Amino acid sequence: MRKIFYTVTLLMFLPTMAGAEQIIHYFHVMSGTGFFVNRQYVITNAHVVKGCMQVYVKGAVSEQQAAVKVLDETNDLALIETKDSPKQFAPLRFNIENLKVGDKVLLMGYPGEAGAHGVYSVATAQIEDMHEVVGSEGRFYITDVVEHGNSGGPVFDTSGNVIGVVVAKSIMYMVNANTQEKISEKHVGIVISLATLKQFLFDHGIFTEWLGSSLLYADSYIEDNAKSYIVNVQCRTPADASTVTTPIPQDGALNGR
Repeated sequence: MRKIFYTVTLLMFLPTMAGAEQIIHYFHVMSGTGFFVNRQYVITNAHVVKGCMQVYVKGAVSEQQAAVKVLDETNDLALIETKDSPKQFAPLRFNIENLKVGDKVLLMGYPGEAGAHGVYSVATAQIEDMHEVVGSEGRFYITDVVEHGNSGGPVFDTSGNVIGVVVAKSIMYMVNANTQEKISEKHVGIVISLATLKQFLFDHGIFTEWLGSSLLYADSYIEDNAKSYIVNVQCRTPADASTVTTPIPQDGALNGR
């Protein structure tokens, strides 16, 4: 899935003196979603944070720089560490074998331009197909609610437990086997399975909370809890012309400061 990106400018002001300069660093900021699995670590997609000069998170914790600790491109999962801890962390579903096609699920994340500026949204969907996605082990389909910026975000069951990680959206085509003519198309979301996430956490010694899913909660209740552990993940990379140096007037004035 493509990442939403925009450009920010960071200014470094040097002391006011004759011949002083201002150095302007331009960065592309690409935005995705993540969630705390314990009080130290956030899960997101590897493609959200790959190649970043800096990674920042905000939402469940105040905006701060984070460190990428594990980057698993095979499973498209990443583990990032923050300085501050959230009020709570995401519970992961224990009885995943009971999931079935048609089950209601919720997505919560930071899609679109609003998401890139720290505004989360919630969407409801259904499990479309539990069979593995063609060409990708450990993934399944949900109905079409995934947007750019949802990458790395949690998918919840109706008990508010995480059952997977959003990774992409896709278009499935049905074609005539004889003529190769397209008959129909279907847009779906692709989710990394909980089994894959569980193995990833086990391999890297990450302990988290696992709960059963026998209780049914209102969407608003799940949303209210999830606000305490989801984050907007921002990947900052240098723009093509990353640094511009310009002279500061001798009186130190900066227009538009």
